[in-house]
Amino acid sequence: MRCVGTATIAVMLAVVLLVGSSSLATAATDRSLKLFFTHTGERATITFKRGGKFDGRGLGQINRFLRDWRKNEPANIDPRLLDLVWEVYQRSGSNDYIHIVSAYRSPGTNKMLRGRSRDSGVAKNSQHTLGKAMDFYIPGVKLAKLRSLAMQMQVGGVGYYPASGSPFVHLDVGNVRAWPRMTRKELARIFPNGKTMHLPSDGRPLPGYDLAVADYRRRVGAKSIEIASSAGDDDSNFASASSNRSSLVTAMLPTGRSRAEDALELQTSRPAMVGEQRSEFTDLSFLAIPVPAARPTSEMETPEVEVASLGPITDRTQTDSFRPSAILDLPAPAALIARFPITAADRDADEEADGHETLMTWALSAPEASTGLTAPLISARLFAIRTTQISP
Repeated sequence: MRCVGTATIAVMLAVVLLVGSSSLATAATDRSLKLFFTHTGERATITFKRGGKFDGRGLGQINRFLRDWRKNEPANIDPRLLDLVWEVYQRSGSNDYIHIVSAYRSPGTNKMLRGRSRDSGVAKNSQHTLGKAMDFYIPGVKLAKLRSLAMQMQVGGVGYYPASGSPFVHLDVGNVRAWPRMTRKELARIFPNGKTMHLPSDGRPLPGYDLAVADYRRRVGAKSIEIASSAGDDDSNFASASSNRSSLVTAMLPTGRSRAEDALELQTSRPAMVGEQRSEFTDLSFLAIPVPAARPTSEMETPEVEVASLGPITDRTQTDSFRPSAILDLPAPAALIARFPITAADRDADEEADGHETLMTWALSAPEASTGLTAPLISARLFAIRTTQISP
């Protein structure tokens, strides 16, 4: 009886352990990412793998989350990229959100970024447009540590941008490469046994390079083998193995600023900053420029301009024959005026008779009007005599 009871307990414990280990195995194969998109401000924890298999619903959520935020176009993220980011995140030991700086870029956005500047740093066939690249950082984790962890994976490309406006690392699932290259000493610190496909800055591979290539061939297959390179940009299209081989002379050449860093600044910078970089362009749409008034329906009349004659000035002393009439200057003799018969009706009792005023009234009156006086018969003869005396 005691043996039966002991056996029963053992079976029950075995079942519990089996179920528990199965649950732990299932939980271990579920993969989730805590994501924070810096451009949209969205946060989410998305499970993209369940039971060791990619979850369609989770992948759809990530595609919407990592959309092209400029055009609101959903992404088509390569699931291998999610596995790579998850592995690096697990090895970092962080529980914080992964802060995404750049992920998917639509072809239209990629073309726009390339057109902003000749040296925009955006590759024509960018890995970002294929959903195979992600730029990110994790608060509390040193950027150098993230780079080392990603390079140890030896899965794809690793870019390091500590001096960018928003420091980040670049990961993609293209051919194995890293930029900028580490020194031989730095690379040996990450790979003490020398087993790496990454090349140091001197261009000479570490001792375990061939072993690393063989291991990579077993993991991904011989057809997709691409030796390490130090491509100048983060997301250029795949290159052939022969074109990726770098010589010692190439490694010693000075390396300019990476195009990826320039591309990131174009993506994350404010429009005002871009305007400052291109100072030759002035946007007049923000200026309050007065608008001219409507054109009048009729034009204003322009007065004619009188121009002085250009001919010779004539001698007015020779041509001017005007002489004032003697009648205008003829003084009215008091004796003659006294003889004018003036009716009593025209006299003013309160005023003295004014011969000059009366004479002028008569002279200016109409022929049919009666002025109350009659010119003397002697006046015509008198005027003629006076005119004769005045004439030369």
